[in-house]
Amino acid sequence: MLAVVALATGFVLGQLIGGGVIISGGWDFDVAATPGSDIGRVAGQYGLGLALDHNRIPMLVLLAVNVPMWAGFIGVPLLAAKFRDLDWRRDLGWAMRPVDVVAGLGVGIVTQLLVVPAVYWPLADAIDAEDLEEPARNLIALANTPVDVAALVLMVVVGAPLAEEIVFRGLLFRGILDMEHASRVALPLAVVASSAIFAASHLQALQFPGLFVIGTIAALGMYRTGRLGTAIWIHVGFNATAVVAVLREIY
Repeated sequence: MLAVVALATGFVLGQLIGGGVIISGGWDFDVAATPGSDIGRVAGQYGLGLALDHNRIPMLVLLAVNVPMWAGFIGVPLLAAKFRDLDWRRDLGWAMRPVDVVAGLGVGIVTQLLVVPAVYWPLADAIDAEDLEEPARNLIALANTPVDVAALVLMVVVGAPLAEEIVFRGLLFRGILDMEHASRVALPLAVVASSAIFAASHLQALQFPGLFVIGTIAALGMYRTGRLGTAIWIHVGFNATAVVAVLREIY
């Protein structure tokens, strides 16, 4: 239940505050990532008689509008620890060791470079690779300066893994795992449910299989060590590999 409250709070805060900031600034959230899609966007606007605007939301603003969502994700368990009997170490597995950094990064990198491509290989004929990569390209296309790149790293490699792992693996996975009446199926149920909700929360249908895989690996990593730090560093390695790969290709 606490995981649901945290998710709902984060999404509502993110939509209300983040959406309001974007709308008030007049920015376009969907950003063309390549010259070809830029040309297509302009052609579409021209054909519809629209103004040929191209007002991309600044990366620093995009980072800022994610903060309310993360605040909801993290704030709910913080309040629960203060006003209810929630212990972060006992209930969320809040702990980290040096081995989590090395092993977690390694697992995350391998998952991004080898496991996820293997998952998509049978679907290669049905999914366009450019469509699959478009969300990442659209995001990274906003990184035009060193400050933008720093904001991108803070958002994708630091903020998102920390906040999302607290909710999806700390609250949701551990919460399902600790359900006494589901003891026989607790582990598979916790892995599948938390990973599916994690993947679905990104609202990207083509990316669902890959996100489900990394969610599953992060959950199993945390289960193996009992530490949330393992899952966080797996997530960091996964996201960082994607950022570096697309930045290299674009720039």
